[in-house]
Amino acid sequence: MTIRIEKHLVSEMSPGFKQELKNRVDREFADVSIVREHVWAEPWLAITGSAEGQLVSFLNLVDRQVLTDDTATHFFGLNNVITEPEYRGKGFSTALNRYAIQVMQETDPQACGFLFCADALIPFYARLGWQKFEGTVTVSQPSGDKLWPSNAMYFDLSGTRHWKTVHLRGLPW
Repeated sequence: MTIRIEKHLVSEMSPGFKQELKNRVDREFADVSIVREHVWAEPWLAITGSAEGQLVSFLNLVDRQVLTDDTATHFFGLNNVITEPEYRGKGFSTALNRYAIQVMQETDPQACGFLFCADALIPFYARLGWQKFEGTVTVSQPSGDKLWPSNAMYFDLSGTRHWKTVHLRGLPW
């Protein structure tokens, strides 16, 4: 099965398409307490995968300057990686993830990719070159800054950095 990958600036997407993606996110993560308990950042870019004439997979990227060990660092946050259930296990999320890494590298080869994920997804991302972040992550919420209570992974596009702390300086993605 062939996948057609496209990138969409979220600021230029139609309200209907934004709502379609939001509906899929809401359906996918409705039972995930950490998702329901936090306010999330608006993405910069959506990457979609279509097959057989329909949207079967997508992910989002957030573009932000964060603090790593008190140093400004350009991060691309990967979020809402979703493949429709009947298309899972066919390589769609892998293809979109690889494309997202390519977009990050083309946009800023000195940046870093960063994501949050469940325990069960760590091996998937590790196979794609992501590394588990062992330091502390601070995120912003309407009530103030807080430590992130779950897994974080990074993809260091330059391959040269390791940090102890990351402060997203904004909402999680």
